[in-house]
Amino acid sequence: MTPERIIANPLLEIRLKGTQAQMGAQYGEILAAQGGYEELLDFYPRMAESLLVSGMPRRLRNGPVRRIAGQLMNWAVDSMSKGRLPQFTERAHAMARAAKLSPEMVRHMLVMDVFQNSIGVLGRVGALSVSEKPLVHALGACTSAVAFGPLSADGELMHARNFDFPGVGVWDKSPTIVYCSPEHGIPYGYIGARGADVPGITAFNAEGLTVTFHTRFHRDVDFSATGVIDLGHEIISNSRTIEDAINIVSRHKVASTWGIMVTSAKEKNAAVIETTAKKMRVTWAKSGRHGQTNHYLHSDMVPGEIATSNGWTSYTVDRLRLLDGFFHEAEKRGGATLTDMQNLLGADFEVDAPQKSRMLGSLIGYVMSVQSVVFKLQSGLISLSVGEAPTGWGPYFNHEINWSGDPLKVVDPAKQKLSEVTAHYAGGEALKAYRHFQQGYLTDFQCGSLEDVRQHIANASAYATQDSSLKFVEGALALEARDAEAAYQHLIQSVALETSPYRRAQSLLWAARAAAATGRTSEAAGLRKEIFALSHHNITHFKQSAAKDANQLITKRNYSDMVLSMSMLDAA
Repeated sequence: MTPERIIANPLLEIRLKGTQAQMGAQYGEILAAQGGYEELLDFYPRMAESLLVSGMPRRLRNGPVRRIAGQLMNWAVDSMSKGRLPQFTERAHAMARAAKLSPEMVRHMLVMDVFQNSIGVLGRVGALSVSEKPLVHALGACTSAVAFGPLSADGELMHARNFDFPGVGVWDKSPTIVYCSPEHGIPYGYIGARGADVPGITAFNAEGLTVTFHTRFHRDVDFSATGVIDLGHEIISNSRTIEDAINIVSRHKVASTWGIMVTSAKEKNAAVIETTAKKMRVTWAKSGRHGQTNHYLHSDMVPGEIATSNGWTSYTVDRLRLLDGFFHEAEKRGGATLTDMQNLLGADFEVDAPQKSRMLGSLIGYVMSVQSVVFKLQSGLISLSVGEAPTGWGPYFNHEINWSGDPLKVVDPAKQKLSEVTAHYAGGEALKAYRHFQQGYLTDFQCGSLEDVRQHIANASAYATQDSSLKFVEGALALEARDAEAAYQHLIQSVALETSPYRRAQSLLWAARAAAATGRTSEAAGLRKEIFALSHHNITHFKQSAAKDANQLITKRNYSDMVLSMSMLDAA
């Protein structure tokens, strides 16, 4: 166990009952008495703006562009608010009144539907990129893995889920387990954070179902239809079987683009329900396994799907490949254990460079993982991380499901029996280095200064000298700062350290650009040549870019408007 990573606030175990409005008021009263939600109030409005300006050059991220982004987000949230289901609107407003919160807080809970829909609209009108550069960077999203039957060591169904979200330092530090016993319907519960009454996003019910939502991007979106919070709430409070869940989704016009993992401990099965505003498809588990990241699994949903950048494709596809590898190894061992599922959520390596820990890349154990949980409902168990982000690293607390009891139980994680933490960067000097990186990541996302971001990353890299992902980030930031020589040195180190073909090609491309910018023309040509010898499912983009660079009459030397996405480890 690593005490310094345990969350500061106690875990709240909350029980609500009655009508939706009554449960909202009860939640608000508990929230007001316990506190610990104040940072969340400030976070959501700022996050909305940061999401929309994330793909723009740093010099444009503040000032008029940010204000316009905020106004557009407010308009979109207003449109989404009109499509909310009445009973859940009543619940949200009752919660806000009881907790003495602004009604604005209720509106901003719709922000993820709005962000995904914004990307959908940009894709529909062909405005996702300008001069081959992404206009908006997608953020890292969620991962789910389901094992049962032959893929589970004891045969029981386990549903492991990482909720990846920009709320680092907010969502991860104040988790809640909330039980709801409605006046009508099935008792259900959800995993949330103080101030975020969001049933359905990561949920379970008394019939043995679990439901988790995962981001998709598609052109077919609708700002006036049912949003994710209400849709998930409808599913978990009214479904006794997976088919029930499918039927509920089919009856709703869904606002946004989602992959909904639904599992049933009783049925010992799982399905992913994929949506756009125009259609829905279902992919069932096979041979005791199912997994999803953030791209459409059903072939009918692929036409119109959007990848915000080349990096997004690798980020989602390679994590699914990593899940496939996990299932294959689990089958050879006689099935996965609960500990195996916990460790999967903390995996800090890429599929093509197994067991090589890194801070950035196509990772499951990811900087923005703010909630990690393994459901084992047949045993009445919820294994919930009570560690700071990345929550997949743990430690995990095994909570026994109990539908009765006091309205509030305050659980001190430090006094509970917790799982061990084994992640490379989870303790000691390694953790200090990771926290420097995490602060650099957050500073960048919040539109902080380039100088501050570079300093945080340099502090992390000073310890983690063999982490190729940090060297790449240092090089990209140096190019943005117009320090081509420093960029060249960092990127050459990244090339030397990288072993996976995708990341090596990426490092070679940008090292060649830095070499050319410093007058190393022949070396740049040699670096570009190496790219063409590599093979990977998503490497064509780098080969095309290298060929285009080679044919430029004038060598580009100014990269001050380049945009780095630390979410996916991508640059443009």
